[in-house]
Amino acid sequence: MPCDESASRQSCWWEPEGGFFGELYMEADDSLRTFFEGETGLGDRTEAEAEGVLSLCGLAAGSRVLDCPSGYGRHSVALAGRGLDVTGVDINPLFLADARERAKETGASVRFVEGDMRKLPGLDPMDAVINMFYSFGFFTQKEDLEVLRGFHRVLRPGGRFLMHTMVTIPALRDGRVPAEERRGLSSGRNLISRRRLDPDSSREHGEWVVVDRDGTEFPLAPYDMRIYTDREFADLCRAAGFGAARCYGDWDGTPYQDSSPYLIVVATK
Repeated sequence: MPCDESASRQSCWWEPEGGFFGELYMEADDSLRTFFEGETGLGDRTEAEAEGVLSLCGLAAGSRVLDCPSGYGRHSVALAGRGLDVTGVDINPLFLADARERAKETGASVRFVEGDMRKLPGLDPMDAVINMFYSFGFFTQKEDLEVLRGFHRVLRPGGRFLMHTMVTIPALRDGRVPAEERRGLSSGRNLISRRRLDPDSSREHGEWVVVDRDGTEFPLAPYDMRIYTDREFADLCRAAGFGAARCYGDWDGTPYQDSSPYLIVVATK
């Protein structure tokens, strides 16, 4: 079941105090390899993803982009470095502080704003909204729809929304996203990730554990995510007010298939 904030005072896993998105997550995200990418590191992945966003959203220097949730800013900073006018919104103050420092170090001009993606702050009309790297499906389906309606509201007419994930139901079922995996991290430690798909709710339940060189384990809070099929997500976009919704399987614009490395949905207002 998704986290129900009204049922308990305990923080949801995705909240700043929830125990998943923190310093351990940032360490674990910087792995030496990742799903479908072989030995591709985080920096190269970020560059490829930024170029893909430009291409699939039809963006150019000066285009206004909302990155939400922006996390610790890797996509926001990369896009700003390409001349885009970027606003990053995230609920996590730790990530925002790190993102601002990254932007300062690279000379990128990005506005980072603290906010919940279910209730976006006031923003100027955007040319594109991006939701990157498996960042959709945290909530109930009703709340997920409200997220999409908020993205629709902040877009200018003709603007595009892009959602990107590597975790799909076919990839979970055939083992491309494995039930258990061990990955080396740039820090020298290891990440063990475990997950299972609930076939009734279509929610993935998972846990990440960072393991020290001596075997000491540092677990992150367990998480659960709603995994939408390509058709379900396109339907959700239409319910939120979007018109055309195209599903791609890679950053080169290849149409999505169940064997694709990614699900990338681009919906137009």
